[in-house]
Amino acid sequence: MSDPAFTQQVAEKASTITLSPEKEAEYERITRSLQEYTGGDIIRKVLADGETVRAYWGTATTGRPHIAYCVPLVKIADFLTAGVHVKILLAEPDAQLHAFLDASKSTLQTVQYRVKYYSILLKTVFTVLGVPIDKLEFVTGTSYQLKADYTLDVYKFHALTSTREAEHAGADVVKESESPLMSSLLYPGLQALDEQYLDVHMQFGGVDQRKIFMYAAHFLPRLGYAKRAHLMNAMVPGLSGGKMSASDPKSKIDFLDTPADIKSKIKAALCPPGEVENNGVLAFIKAVLIPVQALRNEQASNKGEKAPVGEGSFVSAGAPEGTLFSITRPEKFGGDVHFSSYEELEKAYVAEQVHPGDLKGAVTDALINLLAPIRKAFEEDKEWQEVEKLAYPDTSAAPAAADKKVKKKDVRKSAPTEEERAALRAAKEKEKAEKAAAKATAEGNPLKPAELQKSSQAAAEASPSAAIASGSGSSSTSCVTSTNLPKLKLLAKGKVRDIYALPAAEDQDKLLFVATDRMSAFDVIMNNGIPSKGITLTTLSLFWFDKLKHIIPNHVLTPSPASCLASPADAWSEFPRSLDEYRDQLEGRSMIVKKCEVVKIEAIVRGYITGSAWSEYKKSQTVHGISMPAGLVESQKLPKPLFTPSTKADQGEHDENIHPDKVKDICGPELAEEIEKVAIQLYTEASDYALERGLILADTKFEFGLLPDPSSPNKTQLILIDEVLTPDSSRYWSSSEYVQGKPQASFDKQYLRDWLIKEGLKAKEDVTLPQHVVAETKRKYEEARDRVMGLGEFGKHGKIGVRAGDEDLGLQTDQVEDAIQSEARDRLIGGKHGKIGVKAGDEDLELQTDQVEDAIQSEARDRLIGGKHGKIGVKAGDEDLGLQTDQVEDAIQSEARKL
Repeated sequence: MSDPAFTQQVAEKASTITLSPEKEAEYERITRSLQEYTGGDIIRKVLADGETVRAYWGTATTGRPHIAYCVPLVKIADFLTAGVHVKILLAEPDAQLHAFLDASKSTLQTVQYRVKYYSILLKTVFTVLGVPIDKLEFVTGTSYQLKADYTLDVYKFHALTSTREAEHAGADVVKESESPLMSSLLYPGLQALDEQYLDVHMQFGGVDQRKIFMYAAHFLPRLGYAKRAHLMNAMVPGLSGGKMSASDPKSKIDFLDTPADIKSKIKAALCPPGEVENNGVLAFIKAVLIPVQALRNEQASNKGEKAPVGEGSFVSAGAPEGTLFSITRPEKFGGDVHFSSYEELEKAYVAEQVHPGDLKGAVTDALINLLAPIRKAFEEDKEWQEVEKLAYPDTSAAPAAADKKVKKKDVRKSAPTEEERAALRAAKEKEKAEKAAAKATAEGNPLKPAELQKSSQAAAEASPSAAIASGSGSSSTSCVTSTNLPKLKLLAKGKVRDIYALPAAEDQDKLLFVATDRMSAFDVIMNNGIPSKGITLTTLSLFWFDKLKHIIPNHVLTPSPASCLASPADAWSEFPRSLDEYRDQLEGRSMIVKKCEVVKIEAIVRGYITGSAWSEYKKSQTVHGISMPAGLVESQKLPKPLFTPSTKADQGEHDENIHPDKVKDICGPELAEEIEKVAIQLYTEASDYALERGLILADTKFEFGLLPDPSSPNKTQLILIDEVLTPDSSRYWSSSEYVQGKPQASFDKQYLRDWLIKEGLKAKEDVTLPQHVVAETKRKYEEARDRVMGLGEFGKHGKIGVRAGDEDLGLQTDQVEDAIQSEARDRLIGGKHGKIGVKAGDEDLELQTDQVEDAIQSEARDRLIGGKHGKIGVKAGDEDLGLQTDQVEDAIQSEARKL
């Protein structure tokens, strides 16, 4: 089981202490398969003296434990099998000093349940591995870290060390911050003192802990304490190639994940053909699966049994003796292959004798096999399930209580009418006004008559346009951070969007996109969301999809483009009635889209140099590897829009910035050229439009898909997908406040990122945003929407106070539309059969379409043909330059069709 590739033995003095064959075997087991260890002589002396070796391994109870924990647990299994007394320190965030100083943000009560969850889970893992747990002990930091002698030693320790030494010690462990807290300098010293106060001979951890280990070895003796041995595991990449992290959903597999979850995550894992470096799938086989199989073989041998094969092992039936890992594959692809060591498997993979798909399939089967008994134990243990619910309420894997009564939802058969919506808004405004008046009276400041009149007018003037501007609708009053649609199959769950398959057989070529209110920054999802954010993103995306459809088709099927100018309730009427039971989760924030092949490219276009582009430019005078002119300053406008693509990684993985030429390698030259051309065209038109409305579109990201070309079955058609030009995917600045040479205030999540950095919470888990941050983020997102769409206070052209007719002598299209819609509705909506003076309710007959058309066109002509440039009071004949008849007719016909 010893792996020379993992082992760098540092044991110069170990050979001076002679051990019995039995103790030598224990020492070999303790020190095998490590990246490095120091102080081997310390361990040998303990063994020679006949004492029990005591070891300590620490972990913070923040995120849910995942299979990356198998790497240290497999080594701890070696310790336990060798008779080592293992103490696992469960660091309690906020309660325990280590994690508090590492800026975690969990409540004390939640953390207490997490400590219990970790202890139950880890004991179960060792039991499943067949490892004795009689010498396994769990310790919480607060059991000793708040005592007087420990506190005194904290003072003594840090009186000996310098800030430079402390900073160096924690460099590979304590997360970086632009404004680091002083507490981060204390963290390594506290971990060093743990060795003394846990009374152990050695500390175990990853090789990233090496600097802290050496820090402890240097300073503990200066306090009069013994020097300890330090054992270090190799670092194993996650499934996405980077670090396996609980905050990175695709990088980690939870111990309680279902077989479907495991299959999905392994399928999305990074596993490039023939490559070993950063190959998380190969690394997991090396660090976990093969050692576990070797452990099982050894346990069987000790019992006089044959090595396990088939169910309960990673070796298929019929494999040669000594096999540690089998890959099952069809005969047409070479049949099953078996490996007796990791080196043998790696050699075959590098030679491309093993396909990534076959490797992933074998790892999937092995993981399902490994985790099945753990999940079974969880499903049979009600106490564990309850602890898990309380420890991780937002991500609980426990089944819902069968006797829980589900409140029956009040689901409408159809969307409310305009009259019903207006009445509801008026009632709410009236209630609001009455509460304000009562409060003012109670405080001795009764409202003046003018103020009361203003409140009454607000109630009377409540309208659909106000509903859009405020994001009102059934889903807007609460924060939808997760969806639960049990009759629909959840296909994917991203940082913001949940994607479902539709149930009807005829809808298999469609998907349901749901934009939640989840908020993420630095690849971590916050505990709480931004109310109505999903509605804002969906509304703005629908607006841009429609506006840019002349450049490229898009994937939206439902709702219709016009719904972005209507209320969420209006848009909901276009959805299948089969979704009505989920209306409270979907209304205003969902789209039904065409299923397509996603192009694995993020098409980023930059008009200004900022963000990561500015960071790269300062270092190398390049942006995505593209040489740039000298002398640019931050936020400066570029000579022309720049196409700066990145790879489109799976959710949880990190996108990689690439040179435009690399797109050709990924997509082919023809498609790459089309993507760049379309992306720049989209950016240019959107940028011009935004600028007219007081916004600078600094940069944005487009995503594309491929559908079969209707004109040719052998060709594909490029379409625009996902979201378009939202604050989540774009950087908007105010043109009136723009000054190059410095960072700009933006209408996106930069405000949130800045707050996280300031508070030392960058990339931290379990962060709950305070209300003022939620409110300001919401305001920025909605202001971007309102400026772009001309809603609320931003009026026409996205400019405050600029109304139709205030500027521009020429007839503006939007002014024509406003004039037609306003006047036509004033005169016609209240009438029946298109007759002036015949009000709704006077007769039972329905309004005839031809009468509406005649009335609209007649009224529009009266208002437009007689006026000059669409201005009231400028009559035909006042000047020689009159409005052209064909222009009027076009405007009338266009608007008439809409009405």
